[in-house]
Amino acid sequence: MPFPAAALVQQFLAEADGGDMLALLDMISKIAKQDVPWHLRAGLADDLRALLDRAEQREQSTARHLGQLSDREASVVLLIAGGLSHKSISLKLGITPRTVRAHIENSLAKLGIKRIGTDEKTDSRLLVAHIFLPDLMQRIGD
Repeated sequence: MPFPAAALVQQFLAEADGGDMLALLDMISKIAKQDVPWHLRAGLADDLRALLDRAEQREQSTARHLGQLSDREASVVLLIAGGLSHKSISLKLGITPRTVRAHIENSLAKLGIKRIGTDEKTDSRLLVAHIFLPDLMQRIGD
């Protein structure tokens, strides 16, 4: 599971006072090598809070989806998301490529995702997109 950086930053922002926010925005300005005018800083803080809130919602959605899967199914999904092929996954997990495919099919069924044709790569990409990019999949109508 990825490190919950967005949740930690969101917690910091919830507890931060004005001085903390200014220090954070100063640090961001230095990293970006751009001076942010004082009158824009309040808007930037609000934008940062909104951005991190959306990131936290995506992390929660991902965790919820992965939580519906068995440990092995979740491992397969995470390895696919990491760019591994079915063959590489089978070697890494000590299972057959057919078992990898079965885990993908079971995951699709558990999450209520309709398969598109019979292409293994398409099914894998669809599964990863539904788990890690739910807002995008919702916008394009699943």
